[in-house]
Amino acid sequence: MSDTPSALPEKDRSQQRRDQVLEAAAACFRRKGFHGCSMAQLAKEAGMSVGHIYHYFANKEAIIDDFIKRDLDDTLQAIGELYESPNIFEDMVGCLREPVDLCMNLPSAALQFEILAEATRNPKVEAMVCEAHLRVRDAVAGLIRLGSPHPATEEELIAKAELITALFDGLTFKAIRHPEINRPAMVDILSSTLRHILNY
Repeated sequence: MSDTPSALPEKDRSQQRRDQVLEAAAACFRRKGFHGCSMAQLAKEAGMSVGHIYHYFANKEAIIDDFIKRDLDDTLQAIGELYESPNIFEDMVGCLREPVDLCMNLPSAALQFEILAEATRNPKVEAMVCEAHLRVRDAVAGLIRLGSPHPATEEELIAKAELITALFDGLTFKAIRHPEINRPAMVDILSSTLRHILNY
C-alpha cells in the first residue's frame, strides 16, 4: 500500500500537514515578509483552507516558533554529536564545510532575516530567538569546556562561544550580500580563526 495521505497513520498525516504549512509559510514569508503574508495568502500557498491551517497553528507566531525549534533541534543534534568525539576540537575545526553551506543557504538565510526582523518588533518572537541563541551558546561553551586542554573561566568560555556563534551568524549575512563568495577559501580561513579562538 502506498503512503498516500489517507493511508498514513493519523500522527504521520498530521505531521505531513504541518510540514506542508511550514513549507508554504517559508516561501510566503520570504516573498512577502511576515506581515505582508496574510493567513489567506498562506492558505492559498499551502493549498488548504484558513481553518485547516488554524487546526495546526494558532497564528503566524506559532509558525515562527516551529521554525525556530526545528533549527534549534538540528543545531543541538550536530553539537551533541561532537560531544561524543574523542578529539572535539579537531572535529570542530575539520568539519566546517557542512555548517558553512547550511549558513549560506540563500532561502534559509532569507527566512532567518524575516524572523530576526520580526523579533525587533515582537517581544514574543524576540524571546523565542533569544532563548534559542542562549541554548546554542551554552551548548558550544560546554563543548569548549569539555574539549579544551587549557583551563578557562566561565566568562572566557561564554565569550568564546559567543564569538563562534557570531561567526556563523555572519555567514548568514554573506548569503544575502555575497552569495557567490568562495566557500572553500572561507572554510580555510574559518578553520584558522576557530583554532585561534579555541587556542588549539
